[in-house]
Amino acid sequence: MENTVANTGMNKLLLVVVLLLICLGVPIVYTASAHFAVSHGLPAEYYLQKHLIKAVFGLILMLGLARFLDYGHWVWLGRITFFVGVVLTIAALVSGHGVKGANRWILGIQPSEIMKLGMLICICGKFSQAGDNIKSVACTIIQPGIFFGITAFLLILQPNYSMLMMLSMVVICVMLTAGVNYKYLAITIGAAIPPGIIMLLMTGHSSKRIQAFTAAEGEMVASNWQGEHALLALGNGGFSGTGFGMGVQKLGYLPEVHKDVIYAVAGEEFGFMGTFFLLALYAVLFAQGFSIARQSSTRFGKYLAVALTFSLFFNFLVHVCVCVGLFPTTGQPLPFISFGGTNLIYSCVAVGILLNISRSNTGKMIKEPYMSGASLESSAYRNYEFSRSGV
Repeated sequence: MENTVANTGMNKLLLVVVLLLICLGVPIVYTASAHFAVSHGLPAEYYLQKHLIKAVFGLILMLGLARFLDYGHWVWLGRITFFVGVVLTIAALVSGHGVKGANRWILGIQPSEIMKLGMLICICGKFSQAGDNIKSVACTIIQPGIFFGITAFLLILQPNYSMLMMLSMVVICVMLTAGVNYKYLAITIGAAIPPGIIMLLMTGHSSKRIQAFTAAEGEMVASNWQGEHALLALGNGGFSGTGFGMGVQKLGYLPEVHKDVIYAVAGEEFGFMGTFFLLALYAVLFAQGFSIARQSSTRFGKYLAVALTFSLFFNFLVHVCVCVGLFPTTGQPLPFISFGGTNLIYSCVAVGILLNISRSNTGKMIKEPYMSGASLESSAYRNYEFSRSGV
C-alpha cells in the first residue's frame, strides 16, 4: 500500500530542487540589481520586489498545474496557447516599441515564450498521434514544420536568433525521441544550415557579436564588453567568492547584470563553491526531467517531458556558456535565477507540467494509436486499449 501511494505522488525531488533555485534567485537578484536600481533613481529593492511578485505567481501557477490540471488537457490547450502566443507576438512586432533593436515585448511580457510553449506542445501532440506513420514525410517534416515554421518566421522578424537556435535543438531532440525518419530529418537540417549561417552573418547585431567573439584578445572590446567583464567577475570570485553584496563587476561594468549575466554575479560573490552548487541543482533538475519522460505512461507525456526539459536545459546552457566565454553574447536568462519575467513564468509552467506527468494517476484520458515494434510491457503503453485480436 505504501508503494502504491508513493507512486501516485509527484516527483518531490524535482519540486524541492526548483524551490531551492527560486529561493536562491531572490538574494542573487537583489545583490545584482541594487546598484543598477539606485543608479537609475530607483529604490535599491525595486527589482527585488518586482521579482518576488513574479516568483510567487510562478510558484502558485506551478503547483496548480502540478496538482489540478491533468497534462492530458494540454493536447487541446496547446493549440490555444500557440494561437495566443502567435497573436501577441505579431502585436509586439507591429507595436513598434522595440528595445535595443528587437520588438519582443508587449504589455510587459515576452509573448514568444507563450508561443514557444504552445509550439512544443502541438508538435509533441502530433508525434504522439502518428503511430506507425511516424516515419512518413507528413509526420517527420510537414506537420511539425507548420508550427515550427510559423514560430521561426516570427522570431526572425523580432529578431531573436538565440531563441530560434535553442528551439531548433529542442525540436530535433523531440524528433529523435519520437523516432522520425532520420533521412528526412538530416536533409531538412542540411538545407537549413547554410541560410541560417548567412542570416547570422548578414544581420547587424548578430554579426557584430560573432566578430567580437572570434576576435583576438584585446580587439573589439566594446562589442564584447559584457563577455569580458563576465569572465572578470568569475575570475575575481575565486574558490569561495568575494562575499554577498561585495561583487565589483555589477557596479556598472556588466550591462543587464540582473538578467543576462547573473551567473557571473553568483560566481563573483559566491565563488566556485556557489556556482558548483548551482550547477549540481540544475543537473538534478534535468536528470529528474528525463526520468519523468522515461517513466511516462503515454507517448505524449514522454515527448512533452523531453521537450520541456531540453528547453530549460538549452536556456541554462546558453546563459552559462556566455558567462564563461564559450558562446557569443546573447540575452538569455538563467532559468529560475535571473530577474523575473516571462521566462520565469514559462519555467514554472514547464516544471508544473513535468510534475503532473510524474504522477501515475494522470494522462489516462489520452488515447493514442498502436505503434508496432514497441513492447506492450513498456511504461509508454500501459494505458492503451488495444483492439487487435489476441491482445
